[in-house]
Amino acid sequence: MTERKPRDIKHGNDFFKEIRVPELGRIFTATYWDLWIAIILDTQFDNNVTKMIGDLRAKIKKSINLRDEYEGHLNHILSLHQNLVENKLNFSDILQNTDADFIKKQKVKAKTKIIDMRFREHEQSTWMINTPRKLREEKAMYGYWHLFPVNPQPYANSLGKLYKNGVYTEDQSYALEDKLDKYLNKHKKKATDSELLALYRAFLSVVVYNMDWVDDSYGVISALYGDIFTKYFLFDRNKLEMPLADFFQDFLELIIWEDYGFTDYYIDDFFKTLSSTEIPLVQSILLQQKDELKSLDLDYQSKEAATLLKKLRALQR
Repeated sequence: MTERKPRDIKHGNDFFKEIRVPELGRIFTATYWDLWIAIILDTQFDNNVTKMIGDLRAKIKKSINLRDEYEGHLNHILSLHQNLVENKLNFSDILQNTDADFIKKQKVKAKTKIIDMRFREHEQSTWMINTPRKLREEKAMYGYWHLFPVNPQPYANSLGKLYKNGVYTEDQSYALEDKLDKYLNKHKKKATDSELLALYRAFLSVVVYNMDWVDDSYGVISALYGDIFTKYFLFDRNKLEMPLADFFQDFLELIIWEDYGFTDYYIDDFFKTLSSTEIPLVQSILLQQKDELKSLDLDYQSKEAATLLKKLRALQR
């Protein structure tokens, strides 16, 4: 009986080929993800990368269930395109000197992985994982903490441990709120101003991070969040041991990315605390965020920044 050969299954991150760029003294390494993208670009978009990117952007807006997958592919294509340009190459160079029968066989895989979005999480490329959405949200949650006089991270670690594994029902949310409140009361008693700032800032991110697993129908978590959020923006900014620009950059990005409505009722009160020298700083940060997020196709967050800017200007009038 003839022994059956094992199938040579190729995954997206597997090495496909090297392309030498003699004039630059470089070697460009292409993966199977790059190959499949090049095939789809050639067969379905006439090698028009702008058209392919536009198609993906349209799908992101329409297909909420596949948003992360589409955004991952979009980021890989944009990053790959930039990499190719830097190496004076085109997508078509990935297909050059490749056997036609091999490409024909790979068309099926390309359709499955690129068009149908049928792939597992562990198959993703680094570009697919580290999308602008993921990186900007992480930055908003804790990306500026190293600039604080006391890093909030140790408090965040301890607060995170107060959460159980699994989902909290609406009745169980009371016990969670009690745990969080007791932790805050215990640690704020002997805290210095900088430690208190770090404690409150850690709380604001930890609660947002864990809200997908909490049924807050009774509103006890949101009420506690609102209380700490208010305490945070009422903190005497004359006592800050950090530049105001860093404080507001961190705080405003958190507000933009907080997506549970916890901060909605307190924004006007926060804006009313701004001094005449702070208002232009906050405006410039919001304007920058609006434009940056729009350029990254993060339309919802860009609109959040625009709404905040509009509110601030309305209050000034």
